[in-house]
Amino acid sequence: MQIAGLILNQMLQFFLMLLFGFILVKNRLLGPDDSKILSTLSIYLVLPCVIVNAFQVELTKETSSGLLLAFGAACIIHFLLVSVNALFRRLFHLDPVEQASVIYSNAGNMIIPIVSSVLGPEWVLYSSAFVSVQILFLWVHCKGLLCGESRPDLRKLLRNINVWAILAGIFLFIMQIHLPVLVSDTFSSIGNLMAPLGMIVMGMLLAGSRLSTVFGSVRVYLVAGLRLLVCPLLVLALFTVTHAAAWLPKADIILFISFLACTTPASATITQMAQVYGKDAQAASSVNLVTTVCCLATMPVLAQCYWLVTGTGSF
Repeated sequence: MQIAGLILNQMLQFFLMLLFGFILVKNRLLGPDDSKILSTLSIYLVLPCVIVNAFQVELTKETSSGLLLAFGAACIIHFLLVSVNALFRRLFHLDPVEQASVIYSNAGNMIIPIVSSVLGPEWVLYSSAFVSVQILFLWVHCKGLLCGESRPDLRKLLRNINVWAILAGIFLFIMQIHLPVLVSDTFSSIGNLMAPLGMIVMGMLLAGSRLSTVFGSVRVYLVAGLRLLVCPLLVLALFTVTHAAAWLPKADIILFISFLACTTPASATITQMAQVYGKDAQAASSVNLVTTVCCLATMPVLAQCYWLVTGTGSF
């Protein structure tokens, strides 16, 4: 019940943010196309700040093995979902936006506040590991998927500020170099704009579309089912078969964080990237909205399933 209440509270905040964007467009203060400016701001300024700050954590002997497990689990999960996407694409004829919405969850906006509230602030660094890996996949795989690139362009990749932010964050993390408080607090303040900007952009895009079309599309619910049920259950099956929750003393909780990240709605970053790269941003926004509504029911159930299936107890 605790996690259900926290998820509900988080969703209500997101819906209010989305409503603000919707109202701005409906009152003709802004147009749907103006959301591209906010998307660009989010991707090229806010996201790099989030990346760098995610690595500003203490590395001790007690956390080193846990972080390795968290990073390893995040990498395996993303490789698994990218691999099964080939099957989903053929079976359901998914377009690039739909594929990206199935693979990538909204962990960046949701998992950190939920983990902090449910498990405590000391567990946030493990959710940061998942978010960092996802960001790397977003810019290596997802960008290529949306832009129709068969392989990453290394020159463009190395010119991407988010890739440099990841490299800088890893360097600071390994060397245990902590940014000055003034800089860290500034990055944190800018990073806090990630969720509001993402939801406002979706609200602006939805204001330019018919809501009956959004919630009346069978296609949207197909993508939502793959994102919210099929993908998390595949990850849970992997954890169960490998008995990964018993690998370390606290592996069950660390892997629960990774699993919980997989149960979140479709990534809001997909909407922003689709907007920036000229893809169907309204379709991405529709999937995000429907999955955000549906996850109110699926997230608490799947969270309980994790503890029942792994047999490691409950939090």
